[in-house]
Amino acid sequence: MNIKSLIVAAVALFVVSVSGYAWMHYVLHPQAKECGYCLRPLHENLRVTAEIDGKRAEVCCPHCAVTEANQQHKQLKLITVHDYPTGEAIKPESAWYVEGSRVNACDREGMHMNEMKETQDLAFDRCSPGTFTFANKANADAFVAQNGGVVLSFAQLMREVQFK
Repeated sequence: MNIKSLIVAAVALFVVSVSGYAWMHYVLHPQAKECGYCLRPLHENLRVTAEIDGKRAEVCCPHCAVTEANQQHKQLKLITVHDYPTGEAIKPESAWYVEGSRVNACDREGMHMNEMKETQDLAFDRCSPGTFTFANKANADAFVAQNGGVVLSFAQLMREVQFK
């Protein structure tokens, strides 16, 4: 085998390896879209398009958007929310919101440790409790009956945004 054939074989092996990795990474394990505020994966049935201070972002749930607006001390506008049971996009003003349920749709890192390697309790999680959105009040009430929480109207949810 001459040197030219060896180089061609090495390049071919490299191309096949890179193609295989790319296929595995992008097709078998596609990159999840992340929340524009907390960087957690977006769930289609909870996703929100929000605008804070004129900047739009795709957000994991209304609670994360409210938390971000309060932390930035800026006005929040919800553009689109999604019905939790169906994933259908709906207008925020016509939706019903459930807060404080036992369900947490956002993944959390497990154990936190301090510098002495002692475990610490989670003191704050911007996504907990998450806020679930429903197109009709009957579905929101049924969710609360199974999972706890409180049903809020759009106006009640937006009262949680504190402008300072």
